[in-house]
Amino acid sequence: MDKVKHSTKNITPFGGLNFIYDAIARFGIGAFLDKELGCRSIYAQYSRSDVVLSLLGNCLCQGEYISDLKSFKNKFSEQSFTKIPSADTVEYVCDELKTVTISEQSEQDEKIIHQINYNNSLNKSLVALGIKTKQLQSDVANYTLDFDNVIVATEKQDAKMSYKMIKGYHPNFAFIGRLPVHIENHNGNTPAKYAQAETLKRCFDNLDSHQIKIEHFRADSASYQKEVIDLVSEKTSNFYIRITDFAGIRKRCGEIESWEVIEINYHKKSVASILYKPFKGEKEYRIVVTREEKKDKQIDIESQTAYDYYGIMTSNLIQSNQEIIEFYNQRGDSENSNRYLLNDFNLHHLPFPDMDKNTVYMYLMAMCSILFDWIKIILVNNKAENITLKMRVKAICFHYVSVATNFVNHARQKIIQVFSSEQYQILKI
Repeated sequence: MDKVKHSTKNITPFGGLNFIYDAIARFGIGAFLDKELGCRSIYAQYSRSDVVLSLLGNCLCQGEYISDLKSFKNKFSEQSFTKIPSADTVEYVCDELKTVTISEQSEQDEKIIHQINYNNSLNKSLVALGIKTKQLQSDVANYTLDFDNVIVATEKQDAKMSYKMIKGYHPNFAFIGRLPVHIENHNGNTPAKYAQAETLKRCFDNLDSHQIKIEHFRADSASYQKEVIDLVSEKTSNFYIRITDFAGIRKRCGEIESWEVIEINYHKKSVASILYKPFKGEKEYRIVVTREEKKDKQIDIESQTAYDYYGIMTSNLIQSNQEIIEFYNQRGDSENSNRYLLNDFNLHHLPFPDMDKNTVYMYLMAMCSILFDWIKIILVNNKAENITLKMRVKAICFHYVSVATNFVNHARQKIIQVFSSEQYQILKI
């Protein structure tokens, strides 16, 4: 390299976004978002849909902070989408949409104050966006709802220490496949069990109002609560909830005489099923029990055996033990969905000092993730080279977004020039 020569031509390194934004505009996503999120003042330069679509573009170009919108705007100037706001405008929109944080004193410890923040209108918008993009459909009857909590580490001024001794927030997420359909933010010191039945009721009510039917519900041991089990029994055909505390039924496990040996993920396990009435109730449920021999061979007093027991409580009485375990283990994919939101959509870089505005930011980024999954479907349907539905944001940026383009005017037409040997075309929706 001997010299550097600069050009003032408006060529962007993220030209693939022009095709994506064009498809978004033709499908009416902008108008839909403004209808769902509400309109801003007539004097506002940017709409709420502009903010969401800018955050989406920022993620697709590997921006990690909302301050990266400045660089994104410079590198995407005079392209198909130009309404890219500053980080301050994003904060103004989050401030407009925030709701009051609910504070409740812990019944166990007067010193602990639980804080919950959510916006149910935005939760409804998540479901509505899934329907708008045809990723959720009312005529599908076998959806699986996965529910989980995750620690979002942050040093924000109002964040509390979590049970993992990490300062941050402790939101819960509900997913259908990869689609986030419900979010409620808790502070770090609030356990996953807290007010979970109320959260799930709001989630199911929102899904019911959009005629989205849930057949299966999967969750970890934090959902092992009478109120939660009663609710999911009513709202779903089958539920699957992990149980790790076997204090109440360890004796029953020790009395099991017939154990079946099966292979799960190339490991042999001893399994059995028992029927059990939890919480001293009258309704009986099936528990698929797995046992593992203790390393220290210490005999447990209650079970009179040297085994550790783990279980999955379910209302499914038809499938085999192996089918129940394998279906529940697929829940691990929902935990990956949590990580995708944290990493691909920047929830690990919460931008604001307060919990209420950061909760709104979570909703906006969840909308971006729904749009991203829709974009992948469009790209695959249009046979874009090297694109698959399993790709994450980084891969889509590398394989599709990162291409130099420029707009030129010719014969009263606006023509996009693509500097690549790959075949780019206007995306069919």
